[in-house]
Amino acid sequence: MLVFSYGIPKSGSTLAFELARAVAWLGGHRQRKLPATLLPGDHEVNFAQELVPEVLRSLAALAEGRICLVKTHACPGPDWVAEYRALAARGLVSVHVNHRDPRDICLSLLDAGRLARRRGKQPFSEFVTLEDAVARVRLYLAELAVWNGLPRRLDLHYHDCAFSTDRAIEAIKADLGIDCPNWPARLWATRLAYTHRNKALPNRHLSELTPAQAEWLAGEFAAWLPA
Repeated sequence: MLVFSYGIPKSGSTLAFELARAVAWLGGHRQRKLPATLLPGDHEVNFAQELVPEVLRSLAALAEGRICLVKTHACPGPDWVAEYRALAARGLVSVHVNHRDPRDICLSLLDAGRLARRRGKQPFSEFVTLEDAVARVRLYLAELAVWNGLPRRLDLHYHDCAFSTDRAIEAIKADLGIDCPNWPARLWATRLAYTHRNKALPNRHLSELTPAQAEWLAGEFAAWLPA
């Protein structure tokens, strides 16, 4: 089965991916690199930069009979979604969708922007102000809504993956149908794997936003926040 692991950038999506990848390994599903013709780019893990229906069919065929994780930040188009639904109905694909409070994503994007500019790197360097981050996260949330509409979906949450890790691992194990000890997966994802770990603090917006900023973001992201 082909399993996509999706999350908004800086939402803790790499941590969620590495947890699932570790569970798959422990269940006997070695995570081999897939052909570069299907997943182009210089990535150490299977990463989809573009979602194409023809590639989806080929990846699902390669993954048949085993569990194969593919990480992505891309937004699927209607044709890809239709193909995914057809394959999902046959039990050939599924998706893990990682969630994080959008206010904390904004703060993490600003951290990434500062680090990128200090290192002279291009990715994330455009995030200079909170306004920059909020504008981009609005777009990201529209893409997240597409993933939220897919069948055969497991919803994961940053707080669980980072701070109640066993809860996330149990959910992944149940979704993948794998019985394994939690501690090796937890050790791999939280201590050994490169997960782009930043501050790794819960609910950053409570202490890092001014009252005016907090009120503004609560309004901007009202539809995505707990009632």
